Amino acid sequence: MSLSVWLSLISPAVAVLVAVWGFRRSTRADRLRAFFDLHERYLAAEVRAGRRILHQLVAGRSPEQLAELDRATLDRVGYTLAVLNSIAIACAGGYVDRKLVRRSMGRSYASAVAAAQPYLDRVQAQRGYRPYPFAEALAAELREGAHVESRD
Repeated sequence: MSLSVWLSLISPAVAVLVAVWGFRRSTRADRLRAFFDLHERYLAAEVRAGRRILHQLVAGRSPEQLAELDRATLDRVGYTLAVLNSIAIACAGGYVDRKLVRRSMGRSYASAVAAAQPYLDRVQAQRGYRPYPFAEALAAELREGAHVESRD
């Protein structure tokens, strides 16, 4: 076989391999960029303040005590949980690497959602459905992952 025949047979395969490699590389870069965008939102002052409120004013409180919180505080809690839910949706959709989320914010994330349980219960009682299901599912997964890691 001549060199031109070999090149004509091999070049499409090489082109496919280069395309797959390039696509995989760009996909990984896109996932990393998405992670940093979500991480920046997670660390934003408003969300950090909301997580603090969850731990200080919501965790372990009764529905009556939560009813005493002002609207601005409840709005902060709701916004914080919406951000946590969006992070979980990105994980569920495969847009970010779950391992990065677990290693960078896993314990903090899981404890914030655990602290939010009285608020989530209250909203469910008021509206008839459980809000932020993705956040709760990811928090449960992160807690389980933390238990597995601590046993190893």
